[in-house]
Amino acid sequence: MQWSADFETTTDPNDCRVWAWGVAEIFNTDNFYCGNDINELFELAYHSPDTCVFYFHNLKFDGEFILNWLFHNGYTHVTDKRKLKADKTFCTLISDKGMWYSIHIRFKYDENGHGNHKDLKIYDSLKVLPMKVEEMPKAFGLKDNKLHIDYNEYREVGHELTQQERDYIHNDVVIVAQALEHLFRMRMDKMTTAANAMSEYKDLIGKKQFQRDFPPPSYDGDIRQAYRGGWTYLNPKWAEVDVSEGIVLDVNSLYPSVMVDSLLPYGEGIFFNGQYKEDRIFNLYVQMFACQFELKPNHLPTIQLKNSLAFVPTEYLTSSQGERVTLCLTSVDLKLFFDHYDVYDIEYYSGWKWRSTEDLFKQYVQKWNGEKVRATEQGNKALRTIAKLMLNSLYGKFATSPKLRSKIPYLSEDGIVKYKVGELEEREPIYVPVAAFVTAWARNKTIRSAQKVYDRFIYADTDSLHLAGTEIPEGLEIHPTKLGAWKHESTFTRARFIRQKSYIEEIDGELKITCAGMPTDCYGEVTWDNFHTGAKYGGKKVPRHVPGGIILDDTYFTLRK
Repeated sequence: MQWSADFETTTDPNDCRVWAWGVAEIFNTDNFYCGNDINELFELAYHSPDTCVFYFHNLKFDGEFILNWLFHNGYTHVTDKRKLKADKTFCTLISDKGMWYSIHIRFKYDENGHGNHKDLKIYDSLKVLPMKVEEMPKAFGLKDNKLHIDYNEYREVGHELTQQERDYIHNDVVIVAQALEHLFRMRMDKMTTAANAMSEYKDLIGKKQFQRDFPPPSYDGDIRQAYRGGWTYLNPKWAEVDVSEGIVLDVNSLYPSVMVDSLLPYGEGIFFNGQYKEDRIFNLYVQMFACQFELKPNHLPTIQLKNSLAFVPTEYLTSSQGERVTLCLTSVDLKLFFDHYDVYDIEYYSGWKWRSTEDLFKQYVQKWNGEKVRATEQGNKALRTIAKLMLNSLYGKFATSPKLRSKIPYLSEDGIVKYKVGELEEREPIYVPVAAFVTAWARNKTIRSAQKVYDRFIYADTDSLHLAGTEIPEGLEIHPTKLGAWKHESTFTRARFIRQKSYIEEIDGELKITCAGMPTDCYGEVTWDNFHTGAKYGGKKVPRHVPGGIILDDTYFTLRK
């Protein structure tokens, strides 16, 4: 049986525990249970007639209470689920970056190998539903909404749940269960959204075709240096300046649009020494080289240096500052680089090249974009949300790293669950050249579009442009729905931009806040007058590991340069 599950926990570091739990069965949300003792939850799982599956939304938090229970009830952690060959053992999948994916618990093992195991599998629903619980009713068209309770109220051991508390827990687990049901009915039952997208893509084109198009590259490490994210840049002349009015443009489905309109690599890559030479067949390439550079006048910067102590890794550079630096760029980024910079003292080292086509993802994107359009016309919010997830999640899966380390949990002497980093493991790569070129074409579109409106350009974040003045710019394709066109998203009457991903815009009389790292609980303290570098806002909570689990300490969010 599959369940949506949730814990409610105390906030006292000297009394950290689960004071309430709730589960709702996926596909049958009338089947709801809740209680005030965590032992009851594991009893429910143990007595399930078959393997029980729980989905917690944000397992990183709830999972620590589960690990604490396991360690204090005589369970032993093993590093591989194939080693779950004894009663009361469990394994976890937690990345070295702290991403939680699963916990697999073996209650009981049948030594005769008859398969009569008693197991509990626990997954993170946040990995397939990347949104807050309160956002799900609108995204999926659900009738239930998230309720509110006083989290800080003292609740003693054995506290009898009030009706308000039961209703709160009920709605939380039912909302997630109903959203998961929409996914599962479409056979999207993998551990992550990206895995669901990849499975769908393989089914669509066939596994043999997938193997022909994307042979695992032995040269993954070379190409991974050219794989970068979106272009997020604040024009320095507008930093912390009060902007009177302007507009925001967004690309309609940026990544899916370049996946169908741009040349992308496939097949075996070919290594070359020195500078790439024009090749009509192998016409996409990644080039490794060294050079010095200076930004051309009235041009936007495109280059960051991630592995140099001499440069800030998040800063887009106007100059190599007299240093000869090494770069690894896709051919798309390389052309953009030469268009925007004066380049000299250049030495070409080597690279890889591939055949290319625009047809790799046409069928996939057309299918899901069609589903998105159809869902919009029919008012089917759930299908529209799923279609958007499928459109935006596929390309990144191709960049899955073949090298990984896991965090191994253990119980410290002071009774706190802690973690150590496991041994380096290696797995077969998928095909990072695709991800490198998809993101390169996406950056190319955003940067070249921003360059066309250079005199008005304030800020860009991956698929958006924020421009001074309210006139719709000429030279850009503007359309409300066309794939890859720019859409007029909003008009602001005033705005202030502090740094990347940190700005406010007044739209229709309301202050829209975008601030990386700032919890939404802080938004109530943000005003037009106090949104400046150095400002502090209450409402931020910082997790602290204590005996029993995790508490969230109240602190301030500081808006830093």
